[in-house]
Amino acid sequence: MARRSRKVSPELKLSLVTSPSHRVLMPDGALTRRQARRLSRRFGDVGVAIPAMRLQQIAAGASAGDKELSDVNFALAATEFEREERLAKLKRSQRRAVHCLIVAGLILLVLNSLLCMAYLFFSLALHAAPY
Repeated sequence: MARRSRKVSPELKLSLVTSPSHRVLMPDGALTRRQARRLSRRFGDVGVAIPAMRLQQIAAGASAGDKELSDVNFALAATEFEREERLAKLKRSQRRAVHCLIVAGLILLVLNSLLCMAYLFFSLALHAAPY
């Protein structure tokens, strides 16, 4: 099967290159220096090295190439995936901790009940008449 290639007009291609960068990084187009540094570090953690200054420029509407935008999109998806994994791990550990606390509380309740029954048994045995 032969693949058909689509021809895209330069105007359309240019609009696709520059317009998504506004929505991709920040909805309002403003990326502070701190946000850009943090985003750059997170992108570096997933293997995409983009300087913070360049992220600010892209968010402000500077033209970006297809490769750069695909890197940004990949890095955003990868960091979101890592964030979801981290939250899932946190929720699992919270459930495990609650489960352990419930088990520990039930064990203490059973031990308390056994001690009370033993106290009751010994107090009744002391007051019973000898044979």
